[in-house]
Amino acid sequence: MITICIILFLAVATLWFFANEYPTLFGMYVPVCAMKRVKFKILVAVCILGSMIFAVNGDVAASLFLHYDGVSPDAQSIFIILLSALITLLLLKVFSINGSAVYALLGAMEAFLIASDRDVSSVVFLSVLAAPAVAFLFSSALRLIFRMTLDRCSIHLITLSFYMRFAAIAGIALAACAVGINWGGFLLAGCMFAGGSSGSLLLVILITAFVLAGLSSVMRHESDASAGLFGDFSIYSVLSVGFAVAFTMLFFSFDSTTSLIGLKAMPVSVGSLVFAAIAGAESVYDNHMVDRNEYAKEGMALVLAPLCSLLIAFAIFYVAGRNDENIVDFTVMAAAVMVVLSLFFYGYVRRQRTQKEAVDRLVYSQQQQIYEHSRALNDMELKVVISENQALHNSVEMKRQEVMNVALSIVEQKEYLESLNRIVRKLSKSKDEDERNMLISELSASLKQRLSYDRDVDSQYFYAQAEYLHEDFNAKLSENFPTLTQQEKRLATLLRLGFSSKYIATLMNITPKSVEISRYRLRQKLGLSKGDNLVNFIKSI
Repeated sequence: MITICIILFLAVATLWFFANEYPTLFGMYVPVCAMKRVKFKILVAVCILGSMIFAVNGDVAASLFLHYDGVSPDAQSIFIILLSALITLLLLKVFSINGSAVYALLGAMEAFLIASDRDVSSVVFLSVLAAPAVAFLFSSALRLIFRMTLDRCSIHLITLSFYMRFAAIAGIALAACAVGINWGGFLLAGCMFAGGSSGSLLLVILITAFVLAGLSSVMRHESDASAGLFGDFSIYSVLSVGFAVAFTMLFFSFDSTTSLIGLKAMPVSVGSLVFAAIAGAESVYDNHMVDRNEYAKEGMALVLAPLCSLLIAFAIFYVAGRNDENIVDFTVMAAAVMVVLSLFFYGYVRRQRTQKEAVDRLVYSQQQQIYEHSRALNDMELKVVISENQALHNSVEMKRQEVMNVALSIVEQKEYLESLNRIVRKLSKSKDEDERNMLISELSASLKQRLSYDRDVDSQYFYAQAEYLHEDFNAKLSENFPTLTQQEKRLATLLRLGFSSKYIATLMNITPKSVEISRYRLRQKLGLSKGDNLVNFIKSI
């Protein structure tokens, strides 16, 4: 019977803890991605089980041993304690409130002391209220330290992220050790309360087995969305909250520290510490990280879990104490109810988990679609920016070339005018008729050559500008009519701009008759009939 009682106690405590409180603490570290999932699981399991060795002779177990010294509950009383705690937790769960199995069991155990006419100490209930206050102070101090340090240091962001990763790993290990020391002492004391022996190998094996079962249950159903409520936390908020919870659990795991506030080492609830630490971080960061309804639920769980369990257990003890003849029947009935409620709870949790995973998969799918659309949009924006930059670069290059051409033209014009000036001076000084005629011929030839060159240069510049401004038109013309020559493409461009044959002849340095011949040939290559208008057709391209 003692073994059955110990197994039931461990089942209620460990499975509830790992199903509700474990994700609250370690789920914060999931978005940080400090470690791979497998290494994360191994580190938590090793730290929890390793630190529970220190819990055997720790202050939490010793404090509870002293608190329940001389109490020897029978099987019926143990069943009542477990039944009361389970009923309380399930009732809170109906209202979407995650109560603490630790506080529910402590409340029911206190009811047994009252029913046994034993004096009840206020240390347990004071610890319940003091632990969140300590977590709030720790978190506020840590967040303030982070804020002041980051404002003053000049570390590169990549280097800082590297250090933050190792800080997150240290926070995970420290939190797991704190849970093992604090919560392990409670498990050992609870098993001793149920009739076990501290030196029993079976007791150690059972505790280890249930811890491993709880860990494997959580890890088996763990998903990327397990962070849930804390998915948007920054790395600094995660570290301040995580370290604050670990420090608080260690603070309440030793008499040397709890004596500073007039208390003794006691087990504490992880969920209440996490939310108190978040509130402390918010007070410094001045930002709402969690909805106020979550604080209200956790505050209700903090008070109602031990109080309701105490009242339910005391009521059952009172009824059972008035009818000693039905002790065996009551025990059997209590065990049956516990089994039924346990099955109900298992089904409820599994159904909730299935629904949550379905919602998480849907949300993940939608997030992936949003990511893909955002990525495609970013690629389009990048292409537009690259195209605009290229166009801007081309425009700047053209302007630079224009400036250079103007500068070269000025120099060339000056040199040409100087050469003309020399010929004119010679002409004015010459008295020989033959020499004067020769100089006049030279001057005339130079002017004709210059006139022809300037016309050609201006035409080339004009064509370059026209082709740049009508780049799409030239591309379509080359694509639709690949047989056109460069001269015919220039003619089409001039016709599109609305120039007459006279101006076209001047720009192309040909006669108006040649322009008409060129227009006729262009009409043939474009496939126009006699009644079609050449200019309108070109403008429609």
